[in-house]
Amino acid sequence: MKTGITNPFITRGYLCPDYFCDRAEETKRILDAISSGRNLTLISLRRMGKTGLLKHVKYQLEQSSKEFTVIYVDLLPTMNGNEMLNSIASVLYRIRKNERNFLERMLGFMSSLRPRLTVDPLTGEPSLELKVESASGLKSGLEQILRLISEIKHDIVFMFDEFQQIGKYPEKNIEAVLRSVIQEYPAVPYIFSGSSKHMLENMFMLPEKPFYQSTELMYLDRIQENDYRTFVQDLFSNGKRKIEDDLILKVFVWTRLHTYYVQYVFNHLYMKRGSAITDSDVNNLFHQILTDFEPQFINYRNLLSPHQFRLLKAIAVEDGITQPTSGNFISRNDLTSASSVSTSLKALADKEMIVLDRDKWQVYDVFLSRWLEYHYKD
Repeated sequence: MKTGITNPFITRGYLCPDYFCDRAEETKRILDAISSGRNLTLISLRRMGKTGLLKHVKYQLEQSSKEFTVIYVDLLPTMNGNEMLNSIASVLYRIRKNERNFLERMLGFMSSLRPRLTVDPLTGEPSLELKVESASGLKSGLEQILRLISEIKHDIVFMFDEFQQIGKYPEKNIEAVLRSVIQEYPAVPYIFSGSSKHMLENMFMLPEKPFYQSTELMYLDRIQENDYRTFVQDLFSNGKRKIEDDLILKVFVWTRLHTYYVQYVFNHLYMKRGSAITDSDVNNLFHQILTDFEPQFINYRNLLSPHQFRLLKAIAVEDGITQPTSGNFISRNDLTSASSVSTSLKALADKEMIVLDRDKWQVYDVFLSRWLEYHYKD
């Protein structure tokens, strides 16, 4: 497939299967859930490839049949129920805008919400602004959108990315409102996804929550090393470049096989001059990355309390820790007491500076972790 790109290692967005590594089993599981009418919740660490997987599934559905309409909505930028409604309406309009009289029908359906067509100043894409002033108005707006969708003679799939964002909305009953509307349209499958394991598990696993047991949970892990190595080798070979397996493994170790960071490093290595990548190329790039991001990392340090920064530094230097309140860890890193570590640990986790990954606390940003390790390891 011709895309016009010169670098096959994509660091943002999704182009096509040629530049998408593996995830065959995960793709099949999501497609099976959709074809069976089951709702599914996809949970992963940030930048592990969750959004790419959703867009890959979207691509597969739309390629398999022109009768599929996939409504993908990223909720991360939204701050309240009204903005969520605007995002859904805007995505629907962009998908169907070339259909005859669709805008008139849409505006007619939502006349009570005073719809206004605008243009996104960043993307230039059309957006629909609706005015919601109450929980009943939000419910009505969602019902109107879904009623309009139900009239489209296509198979419909909803994808809500970063779904945990609704837990941060000021509206206290947003989950109940959304759930009640969704239940009225059982023929529409929903794929929820997000990067906050704790929040999403609470939403879907606690009996007192509206979405309790309404979906199956799926956890996205790292791509298998052998599959990723083959993918990297093939893309370098297709570009008439060469990289040895031991250098690929070196990158995997340094990036913890975390998808975004793997892609970022190989994106830069791919642009190196010469047909073969050397060990010196890899080491120089590691140093360049740490240097490029240093101003940002120094700013992080300035925003943390001294104790929080000491804890963050200690976790990075030890390449993760399973028992941060243990006496040995505290004494090795001058962390005063178990209670102070617990307080700082919670603060860092709330700021998403650290994450519990495979029963081990790690610095969430792999490049930040390597920068701390480089500067503070004895």
